[in-house]
Amino acid sequence: MNVKLGKTGKLLIVILVSLIILAIVISVNFLSFSNIGNLIINQIRGKQMIETEYVANQMETHILQVKNELVTLSKFPTMDNSYINKSNINKCSEDITLLHEGIVGKINSLLRVDKEGFVVECSSQDFSNYIGINIKNKDYFKIPKETNEPFVSGIVRQGSSKQIIVSAPLFETTEYTPYPNFAGEFQGVLLSIIDVNMLYNLYINSVINPSNNFFLLVSLSTDETILKSPAIGNYSEIKKYIPEKTIGFNTIIEFNDNGKTIITSSEMIVGSDTWRLIIFTPLKNIGKEITTVQNSLLFTLGFVIIIVIVILLFLISLYKSQQETKEKLDYTLVTLEKLGIKIEIEKDSEKSAEKGVFSQADIILNPRTLYLIKEDEENTAHELFISTLNRGFAGLGIVRDDPRKIKLKYNLQRTSFIWLTNIKVQGIPCETNIDSLFKLIYEFIEKSKKSVVLIDRLDYILTENNFDIVLKKIHALKDLVFTHESIIILSLNPDIVDEQKLKAIQSEAIDLYGKHLAQGAELTEIELSALRFINENNIYNRLVSYKDITEKFNITKPTTRVKIAKLQNMGLLQIDQKGRFKSLKITSTGRKIIR
Repeated sequence: MNVKLGKTGKLLIVILVSLIILAIVISVNFLSFSNIGNLIINQIRGKQMIETEYVANQMETHILQVKNELVTLSKFPTMDNSYINKSNINKCSEDITLLHEGIVGKINSLLRVDKEGFVVECSSQDFSNYIGINIKNKDYFKIPKETNEPFVSGIVRQGSSKQIIVSAPLFETTEYTPYPNFAGEFQGVLLSIIDVNMLYNLYINSVINPSNNFFLLVSLSTDETILKSPAIGNYSEIKKYIPEKTIGFNTIIEFNDNGKTIITSSEMIVGSDTWRLIIFTPLKNIGKEITTVQNSLLFTLGFVIIIVIVILLFLISLYKSQQETKEKLDYTLVTLEKLGIKIEIEKDSEKSAEKGVFSQADIILNPRTLYLIKEDEENTAHELFISTLNRGFAGLGIVRDDPRKIKLKYNLQRTSFIWLTNIKVQGIPCETNIDSLFKLIYEFIEKSKKSVVLIDRLDYILTENNFDIVLKKIHALKDLVFTHESIIILSLNPDIVDEQKLKAIQSEAIDLYGKHLAQGAELTEIELSALRFINENNIYNRLVSYKDITEKFNITKPTTRVKIAKLQNMGLLQIDQKGRFKSLKITSTGRKIIR
């Protein structure tokens, strides 16, 4: 009774904990829902700052990589004087085009300027209008010539487009040289033109959504607006609204007519100039995002509440069902006592098994499992039952044979048995009705810490009861053992059970030996004969050695060792060693093979 109260108490505790969890979930989600606006704004601020810094860094890295690639190209002997003399200054040379196409990097255009300042080659027809132009007075020619160093210009306007020009000096050389080459004669410069709109398409465009935010790209030295979104004015017009800081900022301020706005910025070095990328996100533009997250949170909260309520209702239903079942089984408790069925452990079962008739169960059964043993004359189910008793399980045997003979055979003292017979026998519980048997099994498992139940000759029970009712009870037994430290062993003769009925029973239980029967096809005739020989001797408790196998089948000792090792690895034999003597014993799986 204490066991029942304990389990009922645990169920009530689970229900109480579920209610507490439900209350906590509702409270936490309510608080989160009220603060969700601020949480989302802070998340957007953090994300926008990361994106701003990332884009600025990518643009700066792009320009530096173009410069480094130009420096690398200027050190190769392909730019020597003989190459220059072969160039056609009236068109874009195929040579420099091939050179450009062979570059794997950031360079988008390549132009060569001779030492007099004339553009003499280009890599693409898009820049053919540069051919013949003299740039000797431009910084991107003069500075590399005077300093022997590469140069990155600020903004260079070419019509309506804005460009960055990167240049590197060329020196006469016939071999790869370190940079700079002060020994060689100055031969001009290599130019690469970076269109600012290209930088926008590559980097800025990925973080700008015209419906939500806008940006400014400005020069801090001149306050010039380099690029901007259409929705915002030039930097000079809105500078007064933006914080005066020398480094990047992340803030929310009242900005122009947009109201509260998230403003983030990051700087980049372009030649001798510093540019600043500024991204603006008005809070009014992210209202939909906040609403979406709130709706998602509300849906999640509702879903969690529904799940918890369903679980709670299930637990309450389970509790009521358990109470009803216990009330119905109250009289069964008395029946167990009247029948003299006790829950006891065979404490000396290991010694008792040694005194009884030889039995060998080589498989360890797992708790919370329903097993099916198909046999006609074997006692495999009995051996598994005894083996489990030896592991400290309380046992209940429901058998067709006289329980007194079974107890004597296996020297069992404390294990309870029910005899499957319609004849009443003094001092022995007898029952065949499946409902009564189920109630007895249920009570036995409920009151046991860990138990094993043997239902021998299930085929006989089927003849005494309606099959559908028996199958439902098997379903219930499977559910019962799954929630307890219990094992149920079903044994039947498959030859006298209809195939469809057998399949229905098999679907609810683990057919313990069914998968091993196919192994018989893998054995040779000698191996099968050896198994039969060992089994015949084991039945009469006669020991079988390696030497016996060698002499019986007239094979060599090495062959004997190989055969025995194979049978052992397949789980068909067990080798017991006592001192120097090794005896061979067939396993229950082995006996199934030779049937």
